[in-house]
Amino acid sequence: MEENILKVGKILESWVTMDLSHKGMTDKMPSVSYIADSALAYPATKNILESLPGDEMVRSIFVAYNLLSGDDDSTALNKTRNLYMIDIKQKTSEEYYPDVECDYCDGSGEVDCESCDGNGDVECSYCDGSGQISCEDCEGEECSLCDGDEFVKCEECDGDGDYSCNNCGGDGKFDCHECDGSGEKEGEYEVIDIQYSTITTQSEELSEGIEERLNNEDLGSINELLNQYKGQIMVTNVIDDTVDFYDEWDGDDVEYKLENIKRNHKSYRIDRNNKISAF
Repeated sequence: MEENILKVGKILESWVTMDLSHKGMTDKMPSVSYIADSALAYPATKNILESLPGDEMVRSIFVAYNLLSGDDDSTALNKTRNLYMIDIKQKTSEEYYPDVECDYCDGSGEVDCESCDGNGDVECSYCDGSGQISCEDCEGEECSLCDGDEFVKCEECDGDGDYSCNNCGGDGKFDCHECDGSGEKEGEYEVIDIQYSTITTQSEELSEGIEERLNNEDLGSINELLNQYKGQIMVTNVIDDTVDFYDEWDGDDVEYKLENIKRNHKSYRIDRNNKISAF
């Protein structure tokens, strides 16, 4: 495995060197992220990387970075034996109440008209829905009005037995007054959008620096520290999520949220109240 990691690292070193040369950037030292992005953008190197297990892929990219930094083969490989995973949890929105399905209309945005039970028509009360009324001038078989049937068409409903509901205009529905016809309404639980960004580094100094700042509750300089080691950081995972504000973020706001900083089996978490817990 070690030989393969070094072999792939050398391939990536050659590819990135050629890539920088084509761009007229031979005087630039590429970051780990640049190496990863460049290698994954080229089909040949992408296929090589994707054929490796995740840890070997990441180590190969760091080997390439070390070789480009001037390390010999042995040093370049040895530096990658201990990689540090740092999860940064960062707020991406202000607190808000997400919309939920309206429970009054079950999300349809409409409610049935009470006058017609949602049918749009109501039974004619004049003829009891029959469409006919008794002939008032009936004279039996000789009646010219009903031809002897003893019934004539109801003029109130024009013989239909029902008529369009005046309350809803025949639609049978109204926009739900609870959600104004949208089918959704503001929920009761306050949430916040966050983004988990997992960064990977081989720098023990960076890992120790973060741990020191956590222990001293010196959160303000963590961003400066990350920028200082920016070239040695590779973002390996980004996940967007929405969490319940009170359960996850109770307290005052801080810019960066870090959790699961794994070193010597320690995990840390910074919450919004700047309280640090070790697990």
